[in-house]
Amino acid sequence: MCRSIKLLAILMTPIAALAVLPGTALGDQPIARFHDHFEDSFSDVIFGIPVDVDVEVNHNIFLYADGDIKVTGSSRVTYTNPVNGKSIIVSAAGQTTETSIVVDEEAGTISFVLSYKGLPEKIQTAHGPVLSRDAGIITFEETWDLVTGEVISEETIVEKGPHPEADSDFTLFMVVFTAALT
Repeated sequence: MCRSIKLLAILMTPIAALAVLPGTALGDQPIARFHDHFEDSFSDVIFGIPVDVDVEVNHNIFLYADGDIKVTGSSRVTYTNPVNGKSIIVSAAGQTTETSIVVDEEAGTISFVLSYKGLPEKIQTAHGPVLSRDAGIITFEETWDLVTGEVISEETIVEKGPHPEADSDFTLFMVVFTAALT
């Protein structure tokens, strides 16, 4: 799995999330709310391809007393190959929740349930068709190493809707990205 792409998607986009949270978290009032909007442009090399990147992100973040986190919003990232002018747009919209957070200091791990509801990822050309689209609900149970930040284990526990990115073990993004921009 290309976890760096998945992590980028998690951090950059409130992709999609869970329909039901454990307990009564959705009924509880959040203890804190934040709104974040940012835009950025930069150049990078991704999968060996030079790209100019334009990012726009809108997030609403809700923190609950039991430690649960909910993020709603949308994002749009445009990647343009400056060599040939080809572009793709990666967009996302919906709700992300992170629940059942357990830190095991003795084991050096953190485990949680990460859920997406909505449009986790849509990849399309700048002036053309949709190349890949994940939509619906998908939920992962993950354990990460607290020291290295590496994923120790991951299991998909709910999958409703088309999720070709997850079904490809998170390799589809690289395939679509390189084919569209070269």
